[in-house]
Amino acid sequence: MNCARGNAPGLATGLALLWVGLLALAFAPTAAVASEPMFGAFGPEGARMREQLWVLPSGDANFPMRATVFRPASDPSGEDKQRPLVVINHGTDEATRLSVSMPVYYYLSRWFVDRGYVVVLPQRRGHGATGGPLAEAIGNCAHPDHYASGNVAADDIQAAVKFMTEQPFVAHDGAIVVGVSTGGWASLALSARNLPQVQAIVNFAGGRGGHAYGELNAICGRDALLSAARMYATHAQEPTIWFYAKNDSYFGPKFAEDLAQTWSSAGGSVEEHILQPYGNDGHSIADDRQGWDIWGPSLDSFLQRVRDAAPKSVEMADDHGSRSPVMIETSTITPRAK
Repeated sequence: MNCARGNAPGLATGLALLWVGLLALAFAPTAAVASEPMFGAFGPEGARMREQLWVLPSGDANFPMRATVFRPASDPSGEDKQRPLVVINHGTDEATRLSVSMPVYYYLSRWFVDRGYVVVLPQRRGHGATGGPLAEAIGNCAHPDHYASGNVAADDIQAAVKFMTEQPFVAHDGAIVVGVSTGGWASLALSARNLPQVQAIVNFAGGRGGHAYGELNAICGRDALLSAARMYATHAQEPTIWFYAKNDSYFGPKFAEDLAQTWSSAGGSVEEHILQPYGNDGHSIADDRQGWDIWGPSLDSFLQRVRDAAPKSVEMADDHGSRSPVMIETSTITPRAK
């Protein structure tokens, strides 16, 4: 599923496409092999949320990643203070992955920028302007390796976290890693590494192998996916929050609940919210402004508890179409002691 979308309606994309083309020429993989690529900002900041294209290291030195960076407004003093980082990780569609535009997730990005975060959206290896082989696709639908695939994608996220938290305007810790679809799965894989820079994980409709053989709610290697989650959760110490919709055609509520139970039983921390049907396909719950009213209150509450270093817990919540957190029904499952 390609989840590298979420642009604000009506915004022009011509300049961004031009920048992508320039990046592809300036930082082609062959050039990266010949000499060390220059990482960092590429071009000026744009008008919306100080939008800027960056080049970041990936999990493979031969394939630097292209990325979009959003930032809060400049400090009136003229000197930007250090702000916590959010890394938003896109999904994958094998059919369109090389032609997909730079990930933006405008409303999801804006939600975090409005709360004072610097947001970076790396385009992982094998996608769009970053190009190269799809390193994170190991195996096939009949014999997938979801564990290794997630780890390769997590290599790219880890490289982005490390590089961005070394920037002078970014805090060195307190980062939040957010993922959508395969990006959500990769973010869960990253949680097993317990990076000192990362404070929490946010998973929107995460998984791998959805729409197996073109069938709705069919998953390539469902049991293998659960097994891989169990292996990640055995090591994961970071709090995580998950959002799935009842009408997600890739990873429906039954699978989402099984995944959370597997994560919990292996010792991982998870607060899962099963949302009411969302649009035509709930897999797109992170794509537009409406999401702020649906998952926003729960995410705000979660991040506040993380900041307050609240004890980790496992919660399964069913959000009955409410736009108010007081309507969320929550039951608690005690995670296994590590």
